[in-house]
Amino acid sequence: MQYLLQDFSIFHALIFFALGVAVAFINGIAGGASTLSLPIMILLGLPPTVANGTNRFGMVIGSLSSVFNMKRYGYLRLDVAKQLLLPVLLGSGIGSFIAVSIDDSHFQILLAFVMIAVVIMSSMGTDPFGTPPAAPPAKPNWKAFLGFAGVGFYGGFLQVGMGFVQIFALRKYSGFDLKQVNAIKNYLTLWFLGFSSIMFFWTGKVIIGLALCMALGGLLGGYLGSKFQHKYDQIWIKRAIQICSISLAGKLIWDLL
Repeated sequence: MQYLLQDFSIFHALIFFALGVAVAFINGIAGGASTLSLPIMILLGLPPTVANGTNRFGMVIGSLSSVFNMKRYGYLRLDVAKQLLLPVLLGSGIGSFIAVSIDDSHFQILLAFVMIAVVIMSSMGTDPFGTPPAAPPAKPNWKAFLGFAGVGFYGGFLQVGMGFVQIFALRKYSGFDLKQVNAIKNYLTLWFLGFSSIMFFWTGKVIIGLALCMALGGLLGGYLGSKFQHKYDQIWIKRAIQICSISLAGKLIWDLL
């Protein structure tokens, strides 16, 4: 694999543009789009760790578009989001450092099992360990700091189902409704994706041409996703993600065996 756009056909460019639209749209309204995009990239021939880096690099623009629109609609609580940014970035840095060093075959089998676990977790509901608070605390305590550092670590390392992980953690922490939680999730995602993408790019785990195609698609997908969330419920697309994720996880395990 080469790292320039001219090494790929128009077909590849269109595929990754469409993937960028889909990923940004899904992440804007529900989260979990990497459970689709990462295995698709691997099945298209990208090495797993390169797919991990290219995927997140291409998602940055889509996250920016989504955050801009969610802020415009009044859903983004910046005061709470900024409190959680430091632990998320610290965890993301450590997770990304490990991710760029892992063997491709180990990453692929880990990805498959994590995809299945994420689908199970996303089906549990938001309150399996108790009721969320009526309002977020004035500032995070040490438990919340460590918890969101763990969320950042997972996002920096693997990222698959990160939207579901963040939604669960943010609902437990803040008690906000799903649209407010999604807005904070997209804000934190923008920062940790940008931060971790630098490390993946620096270590040669990003195919720039394909990432740019995804980023252009993400600009459109992020806008459409935030518009959709403003008007409609998103439960149907969450179910579609779960079905597709289980199928793709099975294909990844089959390929390894």
